[in-house]
Amino acid sequence: MKNNILEHLELKILSLVIAIIVWVIVANVDDYKATKQVTGIEIEFVNGNAITGKNKVYEVPDGTTIDVVVKGRRKVVEGLTREDFRAVADLSKMSITNAVKVEVSAVRSQVARDLTISYVDDSVVVAVEDKVKKQLPVTVRTLSDVAAGYAIRSKTAAPNLLTVEGAESAVNLIEEVVVDVNVAGARQNLTATSRPVFLDKSGTVIDSSRFSYDSNEIEVNVEVMKTKEIDVKVQTTGTPQTGYEVSDINFQPTSVVVVGDSAKLSEISEVVIDDVDVSGCSADLETSVSVADYLPEGVTLAGEAQEIMIKVMVDQVDEKVLLISLENISVTGKQDGYSYQFNGDGKYSLRLRGRKDILDKLTVSDLAPTIDVSGYRIGAFSVSVQFKTQEDIEFLNTVKASIVITANGKLQ
Repeated sequence: MKNNILEHLELKILSLVIAIIVWVIVANVDDYKATKQVTGIEIEFVNGNAITGKNKVYEVPDGTTIDVVVKGRRKVVEGLTREDFRAVADLSKMSITNAVKVEVSAVRSQVARDLTISYVDDSVVVAVEDKVKKQLPVTVRTLSDVAAGYAIRSKTAAPNLLTVEGAESAVNLIEEVVVDVNVAGARQNLTATSRPVFLDKSGTVIDSSRFSYDSNEIEVNVEVMKTKEIDVKVQTTGTPQTGYEVSDINFQPTSVVVVGDSAKLSEISEVVIDDVDVSGCSADLETSVSVADYLPEGVTLAGEAQEIMIKVMVDQVDEKVLLISLENISVTGKQDGYSYQFNGDGKYSLRLRGRKDILDKLTVSDLAPTIDVSGYRIGAFSVSVQFKTQEDIEFLNTVKASIVITANGKLQ
């Protein structure tokens, strides 16, 4: 048995050595041929000062990544992830078309020696623009409503100017900077802190990550005070052209809501606009005034600035004489058992003054001349004639009619 084991021992040892060598060779050849795709490697942009140092800014597409194919020994390749690689785009080497070449390498040097890295998209295009700076006012925007009977007198922001800096195309999109504060049910002054919101021309919120600004938080102060509704009155000054006069004044609104402390509000019931100048006017005058200019100190409008729209009617005036005949005069207040008879020639002159267009159409019948003899008894009397009031017409004289009252037709 021992002889059988030792028989041809040299050949058996040689066979074992050859088998081991073949296994090692096959294992190494098979391990080296492994291939793997690694995706989503974040690209790191370096040397940005090569651009920003020229007063320019750059912007890269969101989520800029690169995919690579690696080849190497299986035991090395199979465990690789995106964290094992570094992708670098050197902005100092940017081409005239703003393309930057991407270099991908393994993070660990011992891995790098055993790998071949290949990739197709080996460059990325960045957007380069001039850097601009702009100062914008901050507007306070209130949400909801204060309590009934109260109003916002003033809204202030600190700082009230915001300096924005960034790419020209991004900064020029900004139309307004606002800060919001909730004033629901407020009966007293409010102080709050709010982040600025950037709006474009259509009122859409702009992504503020595309530019920088010098204050992330704005302090807002809102002054809340009691309100009161007061009447508006309008008065004219000056004299229209000869032969013309102010016939009426129309205006809107006829009342406004003001705000102030209780003591100030108790002292005011109306606001008078007393300086509408009609000097030399021969036609209607239309104008508008800011009612805030006529309010006393310590009282302001509730809400936005408001204008009073005014129209002053200026009409041509004239004089006219109407002849009143006895048959035109009605007698009221007669009593049974008495007779009433006018005395005289029966012609009376009535002088009128007013708008020419009205006077031209006016007749005696429109005036309805009347005398009232209630309380008069037997005798001869001079009784004032009453006329129906006419709008925009002035009666320049009085007319008296002579009437004789008798009993049963006899003067006693």
